[in-house]
Amino acid sequence: MKKLSRMACFSAALVVGAVSFSPSPVHAGTGSAAAPAAESLGAGTPQGPVASTSADGEEVFTFTARSTAPGAKSAAADRITCKGAYRGGKYYDAPHPGASSKKRRINAHLSVTCTGGGAGATHVTVASRMVDGRRAGKVSTDKGFRSAKTGGDLACVSSKRGYQGKGYVYVKFPPRYSPPAASLNPVSIIKAFKKGKKGICVKA
Repeated sequence: MKKLSRMACFSAALVVGAVSFSPSPVHAGTGSAAAPAAESLGAGTPQGPVASTSADGEEVFTFTARSTAPGAKSAAADRITCKGAYRGGKYYDAPHPGASSKKRRINAHLSVTCTGGGAGATHVTVASRMVDGRRAGKVSTDKGFRSAKTGGDLACVSSKRGYQGKGYVYVKFPPRYSPPAASLNPVSIIKAFKKGKKGICVKA
């Protein structure tokens, strides 16, 4: 894997990932201090993250890292757990007419939150965009320690379309934790909308 700076590498990941997000979860672990190079997206190995799908189709995922420091035990204090989803049990995290656009664009929120003794030193990067099978919206990003949240949007059209959020998550755990990092390409459930008579997005 090429050694790139975190900013340059993540920017490259967005350029490729924004066009070719995998339709199914991609699991990857990496020992690099920077985010995985763009070419590694969609070609990862199942190391680090564990993902599951709930009954209504939303993808809920969990990353877990354990301390490798001398004397570390298997107790919760020596473990970092990062949980995320496009919905996370909240309606507004699934595809929905966004309030910020006066309900003229469909939005979905991708969020990740980490807990545990080293959570404060765990760096989280997320990116998301909305697609409808024919168009793709702009990529929206966020990053921070312990947690991050973002949501891309896409304007409604007069015909019925199925809207879905497609994202990228990269978690860099602090030193002396294994695995050192993990990434995933989560997707939201698909919901159908169209532009109504007043120009706002309505269920279709």
